[in-house]
Amino acid sequence: MSLPDKYRVQVIAEPSPEVLKDLFAVELSAHIDPWSIDQIEACFDPCTEVLGLYQKHELLGFAVVRVILDEAELFTIGIKTAFQGQGLGRMLLESALAACVRRGARCCFLEVRESNAPALALYRRCGFTQIGLRARYYRACAGHPAENAITMRWDYACGDNT
Repeated sequence: MSLPDKYRVQVIAEPSPEVLKDLFAVELSAHIDPWSIDQIEACFDPCTEVLGLYQKHELLGFAVVRVILDEAELFTIGIKTAFQGQGLGRMLLESALAACVRRGARCCFLEVRESNAPALALYRRCGFTQIGLRARYYRACAGHPAENAITMRWDYACGDNT
């Protein structure tokens, strides 16, 4: 799926205070148990890529992937609530997987909340398969009980996945 002209995905190279504020705003909007600004800032290292999805100058979503040798891990992905359900998550995920492949990854792993049906459907549509379950991986928070994580894997097969 290619990006419509009004959207762009780009690497966010520098965690300036303004960029961190924008990333944190997406994180607060998109997740039940959001990362702190410090956790987001810690993602800016040589093995990790932070990708932002923009409409003009507004950050609508971001993804964080880490590649070590030939394996990648999707640490987080999120789209602001007001923009969910429009295919932007898929665009961002496909861009993140392409970034992993460019860095030499042959596979990508992730964990997702067992109750997150929209994310599970997205990951499956993009070629991820379930490989395991982590009992009570996500802590109870914000009125949500502790929850299992489904672990998933995506394999790069000559470009067939993206």
